[in-house]
Amino acid sequence: MKSLLLLIPLLLIACENDHPTIKIVEVNKRMVLEEWPDSNYIASLDSILKLEPVKKGKDTADVSLKMNAFKAPTFKLPPSVTGKSTSRKSGLSKPPKQVKQTAEASKPSNNAENFVAKFSNALSALQSDPSNKSLYKVVSANDGEDLFKLLRRTYGAGTQNLPRFYVLSALQSVNPGVMLEHLNAGDKVRVPRL
Repeated sequence: MKSLLLLIPLLLIACENDHPTIKIVEVNKRMVLEEWPDSNYIASLDSILKLEPVKKGKDTADVSLKMNAFKAPTFKLPPSVTGKSTSRKSGLSKPPKQVKQTAEASKPSNNAENFVAKFSNALSALQSDPSNKSLYKVVSANDGEDLFKLLRRTYGAGTQNLPRFYVLSALQSVNPGVMLEHLNAGDKVRVPRL
């Protein structure tokens, strides 16, 4: 019994520092995560957040981004990278009239841009409703003809400005079962009606 009486105060002394410590959460101060929250806690937070209404503030505006997928940005490298000098040593190398003509020739014509815009709009309309017969026409492939030769034959020379990968993947989505990369003679291909 005496040993039990000695043991009780020793146990009380040993367990004295075993109190749980409560940390006070401070706003805008980082705290160390000592253990991962369990899945029930996370699920309860998710259900609470799903029920929370989303309120638009006065400063939020509807943002709509439009991207022209047919015109990639071009960058001009500085002379230090290209190794070409931009200074003219002996005056003008070309008369101003020729410089102006060269600049106009390097710009794509509005006609080609209009064709690309019309084709992309018609193709996106066809992708959104591929069963609508008024949005497409069926063209048969000739022997030894690939997709872009078929498009050139159907629409003319304006097809050279079309982005190849986009057109191929978009037309493949509306032509299931036809291998557009390797056309055989007589294959029926749906193309957008302009």
